[in-house]
Amino acid sequence: MAKKGMKFKKFLNTYWLVFVFILVFFLRLPSLFEPFTYGDEGIYLALGQAVRRGLVLYRDIHDNKPPLLYLVAALAGSFSYFRLILFIWSFATVYFFFRLSQLLFGKKKSAVIISTLFFAIASSVRIFEGNIANAENFMLGTTIAGFYLFLMAKKWHQYFLAGILFSLSALFKVPAAFDFAAVLAFAFIAAKKKNYKLLITNYFLLISGFLLPILLTLIYYASQNALKQYLVAAFSQNVPYLSSWSPNRPQLVGFPLPLITRVSLVLVVIVLLFIFRKKLSKPFLVSVPWFSFALFAALLSSRPYPHYLLQTVPPLSLSFGLIFEKNRERVLPWLISAILVFSMVFFKFWYYPSLSYYQNFYTFTFGLKTKDEYFSYFGKEAKTLYQTAAYIKARTTPEEKIFIWGTHPSIYPLSERLPIGRYTVAYHIIDFNGYDETMKTLGESPPNYLIQVLSEKRPFPALKAFISSYYIRVKTIEDIEIYRRL
Repeated sequence: MAKKGMKFKKFLNTYWLVFVFILVFFLRLPSLFEPFTYGDEGIYLALGQAVRRGLVLYRDIHDNKPPLLYLVAALAGSFSYFRLILFIWSFATVYFFFRLSQLLFGKKKSAVIISTLFFAIASSVRIFEGNIANAENFMLGTTIAGFYLFLMAKKWHQYFLAGILFSLSALFKVPAAFDFAAVLAFAFIAAKKKNYKLLITNYFLLISGFLLPILLTLIYYASQNALKQYLVAAFSQNVPYLSSWSPNRPQLVGFPLPLITRVSLVLVVIVLLFIFRKKLSKPFLVSVPWFSFALFAALLSSRPYPHYLLQTVPPLSLSFGLIFEKNRERVLPWLISAILVFSMVFFKFWYYPSLSYYQNFYTFTFGLKTKDEYFSYFGKEAKTLYQTAAYIKARTTPEEKIFIWGTHPSIYPLSERLPIGRYTVAYHIIDFNGYDETMKTLGESPPNYLIQVLSEKRPFPALKAFISSYYIRVKTIEDIEIYRRL
């Protein structure tokens, strides 16, 4: 018995990463089969669909993120393939995290295992919306690869390539730039006193690599007469988007007090790490600034979307490798976990149950639920969206465009139809005061079918008058009214 136990322990010790991948497989498998009702994914696929048909992002169709996510959606072409790409991407992300933890913890195999296992679970479960093809899920991979390449770099091109990887993360979503700030902070903290010339050289290579892909996107969109729209949508729009820095907040020397407070806290952390750097381990010196900058980025907008917190998962996971230390560093994972939980409660982050999500899928998989019962877990909206998309698809040609007044962008990719105009959701029209532009487009190219979502309470009088004059209601599906042109 003892020999069998030893053999099994040796087997686990050798093949534990395989078991981690198997766990990730079963945690992420439901995402390939759930109904596609998530609004943001609908926007990404709508824009991806537009790119596939030759439209230029930002100029011809709009959203407020950099281009990489929409290009991945364009490559996918459908919800199923979009989720499949994320499914495959997640295994690469876990693998790069494993290599990063190996690099930091070396021969401390228990630390490598616990940190990798924690990351695999935390980044996959529904609590942080690991099942959704959001930008955060994609940028984790390039960010972790960037950290890994930087920490093992010995030649100039490795630092340059690390900068490129961080840039790719920022081209998925701008807050990833704070992860780049974290690696710059670590480089400063870890630099040796007599070797600041090397630090400056590495900074130059990292920053050059970071700026190059962004510069290439600027050149491309300038060549497409879309530079202004690109800069506004992907970058400058993120300034007013940060609701926590609104004018009615307390101000100090012209800046919002919450912003100054959080910046000050991050700077204090960096200064303290620099002062005590000789007494701290490398994993500690990597985890703390990375978590600090990532949490700063996640809380920047004060909006309660759980996927924002995915950015904090890699440094949090690395910190759990320190629980085996015999010094004070072992308290780090519990400290930053407490900070994360406090932030989730204080900012009232939304909560998605995970256990019932997996129960719903696997009971359906084993034939204990019907498809309708499985879909009902996701609310009435799932059935409504699919029925509406099927109705539109059956009555229009692939070249025809439609218009939706509301926030149901998933109808566009589900029906395989493009939107009339640049905007895919009502709040884009509202935020950009795009009423006149929308009405002009509708007047010049009136669609045969137009959809109005009754739950959209924000008024659009000109649209209401336009519908009354030129359209007749032909179908009502729950809170969706479908109109056909007279």
